This record gives sequence, structure tokens and C-alpha cells, in this order.
Amino acid sequence: MARIGTLSGLLAIALLAPSSVAFARPVASGGAAMVQPTPTHAIVRANTTASVFTRTLRKGESGTDVKTLQTWLSDVGYTVPATGYFGSMTRAAVVEFKTAQNVTPANGVVGRRAAVLLLAKVKATAQGSGVVDTSGPPPATASGWVFPLQPVSGVLPSRDWTLDQGIDIGMTGNACGASAVEVAMTAGTIVQEGIDGFGSAAPVLKVASGPYAGRYIYYGHAMPALVPVGAQVTAGEPIAEVGCGEVGISDVPHLEIGISDVGGPPCCPGYQETSPAMYDLVLNLFRQAGGQ
Repeated sequence: MARIGTLSGLLAIALLAPSSVAFARPVASGGAAMVQPTPTHAIVRANTTASVFTRTLRKGESGTDVKTLQTWLSDVGYTVPATGYFGSMTRAAVVEFKTAQNVTPANGVVGRRAAVLLLAKVKATAQGSGVVDTSGPPPATASGWVFPLQPVSGVLPSRDWTLDQGIDIGMTGNACGASAVEVAMTAGTIVQEGIDGFGSAAPVLKVASGPYAGRYIYYGHAMPALVPVGAQVTAGEPIAEVGCGEVGISDVPHLEIGISDVGGPPCCPGYQETSPAMYDLVLNLFRQAGGQ
């Protein structure tokens, strides 16, 4: 597929049917509460025939996916507290959204069609901070930010990356361990190691300064971690290695790099909630480092 450089381009790609990826073995990738019940044998791309959420959401449900739904509803103007519980306010917002989008029946249930339309609307309007970048100079063009995988010469071309909760990036020949080192994208503090669905050593970096100050960058499917929790790190400092074998919900070595929404939590954002903006950031850094 063609390279993607804009949010609108990402939306177009996200709504296409999946295509093959250049991994030597099948991949299953994702995080807790956001993976498909039966993972497909490829890094997952969103499309118009697949469910955005792993289940139909309705009043009385609770979980990470409900919180993502609430965040998206607020992003497009239907303000709902992101509690993770599907109550009366959420139901009313869903009814209002479905009515405005001519989705029938215009009830308070979020099935596949309503979820796909909502995700598309979020990306098109981007009123919230989860989909578009924060204000200020983009880190990818400022000093103090680096691409998260080394050596860059061994990273798969950007056309083979895919969007999940974060961005799935593999190495040529499924390289892992000391041949695929994960580095701090910018200065900050390691605040957590181990993420449900991403492995017991996956580090989380809290950004120290700049327009992303206070936000969290997670490194999914890492093994081992190279620095302890509490360590203050600088841009380019090794913090982990790409895990070999099955590390979290993944059966092929790769990095899933993602960033939190403003205010957290440290991990993890909803499916494609922040990954379009993160993609632009990482892609620019990759190109600056000589990648294609």
C-alpha cells in the first residue's frame, strides 16, 4: 500500500480490507480487551467488514472498550464521562449519535455499523485530543526525539507497518533480542514494566517535557527490559529489546509503540484512538533516520 502521511490518508487505509504484511510468519498482535475473539493471522487492520470492538456494547456493560466508546462520543460532541460503565448517559449519547447518522434502529446499542461510523466520525472531526496531535511544534521535527527501534537499517519499510492500539513495527527477518533494541523516544521516566496483553517486561515511558509532557509511551511485546522502573532516561537510550517468540498477544517478534491520551492512563488507548497521530510522529522520525 502507499505511504500514509496525513490523518485523512490513515482513515482511508483504515477502512480498506486487510492486505498481506511482510512478516516471515503469521502475526497476532494486540492488547488486553481490544483483541478480536479469534485473532486473524496478520497484524490487524480495521476495515468496513470487521468489528471495531470485540463485542456489541449496550447498557450495563463495562470495560476498556466502553471507556473507549465514551471517549469517542465525547470527541465528536456527545459529552459522556469516561467511566468505563455503559449507563443511561452513554445510552442517550448513543441514541443521539445514531439518530444523527441515520443508523437504524436508533437505539442505545453499539453494533458493528454504529462503531465503524463513530470511529470514522472521530477521525474526521477530531475534536478531542485522542486522535489529533497536541498543539505546539511536532516532536518529530524538533530536537530530542528519536525513532524507537535500532538499528534503523533493519526495520521493515513503513509500508509494512500497521495500526492497532499503537503502531506495529517489525524487523527484517523477524529480528529480535539484541538485534532489535528499543530506545527511549525522548527524555522521561520509566514508570511501569509489564502490560496485560503486551508482556511482563513491556516498559512505559512518561515524557518529561515539550508538547507531549506527561503523556505515556508504551513499548509492547518487549523482552527483556534493560532499565528498572524509576529510571530516568534520555532520548536514544536503550530501554528494552524486541521479545523473541510469543511475548504477550503476539506470535512474531515486533514492537507495538503507542502513546496515551492526554491525562492517561499509562496504558493503553482504545483501538486506533491515538495511533494515527503517533504514526505521523514515528514515520517522520523514521524518515529522518534514513528509513523509507
